[in-house]
Amino acid sequence: MKFLLVGSFRGWMAVHLRQFSRGFEQAGHQILEFDYKSAEKTWNPLAKSEGFKKRRITAALQRAVNVHKPDCILFVLAHLKVDFSSVKDFFKGPLIAYDYDGPGWAPYQTDLSWIKDIDLLLTVSRVTQKALSKKNIESQYLPHGVDTEYYSPRELSDGEKELYSSRISFVGRPTKRRVSLLGRLPADQLTLWGRRWQKPEECPDEKLRQTLRLNKDVIGEGVPRIYSASDLMVNMLREPLDKPPTIMSLQVFAVPSCGTCLLTEWVEELEDAFEPGKELLAFKSPDEFAELAARYSKEPDLFKEIGENGRKRCLAEHSHQMRAIELVKLLD
Repeated sequence: MKFLLVGSFRGWMAVHLRQFSRGFEQAGHQILEFDYKSAEKTWNPLAKSEGFKKRRITAALQRAVNVHKPDCILFVLAHLKVDFSSVKDFFKGPLIAYDYDGPGWAPYQTDLSWIKDIDLLLTVSRVTQKALSKKNIESQYLPHGVDTEYYSPRELSDGEKELYSSRISFVGRPTKRRVSLLGRLPADQLTLWGRRWQKPEECPDEKLRQTLRLNKDVIGEGVPRIYSASDLMVNMLREPLDKPPTIMSLQVFAVPSCGTCLLTEWVEELEDAFEPGKELLAFKSPDEFAELAARYSKEPDLFKEIGENGRKRCLAEHSHQMRAIELVKLLD
């Protein structure tokens, strides 16, 4: 099949979407990119309204459809940037919308009438799937996948080891609950990554601010290097996805794929994907979080075993190629 992938091909999202695309190619399909950010750009100062941008993107999408003639269009959007009913006027194949954010996804905060024009709605959240079902809206659960070649154990130079190595690492932005949870860990074992941790208004805990390794965000190749050089990686939900806890972020797959032990927050989706205690570690409370970090920091051999088991699971079940195969089956 020939897919037209509509998304933002900028920054870290471009890295992820291109890895996602390779999964389709590995499964024998063709992927074409449509960058809606480029399509909405204009030098006309009078054409900055959201309505105008949506019409501009939709018109550009029609031109792309006429040129490439895809079999279906796959939308990975943070916001409603396209008039799906207008797309239906010029494209008769299936439209797929993939929700990466679960309950917090911006299109769910609008009038949901746009869903009627979507042939396949995918979500990374079981909680969202259940909530939509109560509104008689059908969706399919499809968790994130991972590029198991990009996120793989890395051989690091001495300089890279000095920069990236840590007993416990966390990559992400600060939130109130993340500050509270990470504050329970020994500061001399913890390394934080993300420029916003240096801001007292976002991280009032001075000891945590001192664990920041670099005063800038780390993207691209630096991320799998951090994963590979850490004994234990921490992953935790941001508000409001903690009530109820939902969504396995990309990190839930990327860290184990690097062969590193992951300590992640429990969500109901987790146990379908990994075996806690064998392929990763999962916590349900602040006390359990601190206890697991303390316990396993004393057992480096077990760290290594869990990381190796997690990578095996990712190779077997959680590659982008596997997700592409699952997605195509849902179209049948």
